[in-house]
Amino acid sequence: MTRARSWSTNLTLTARTVRTTAKMLRQHRLGALIPLFWVLLLGALVLWLINAIAPLAPFVYSLF
Repeated sequence: MTRARSWSTNLTLTARTVRTTAKMLRQHRLGALIPLFWVLLLGALVLWLINAIAPLAPFVYSLF
């Protein structure tokens, strides 16, 4: 039987992946792309938030 994962496992894996990707860009002398990487990451976060909030829209609209 496998052990249950902690609630923070997904956050830890995501943070580790972001850190590894930024480190890889520096190692391959592509440091100029790091700002673009952060913009893309921020855009993905915004889209994820919009997608997470969208199912609540029918309930919010009915309040007005």
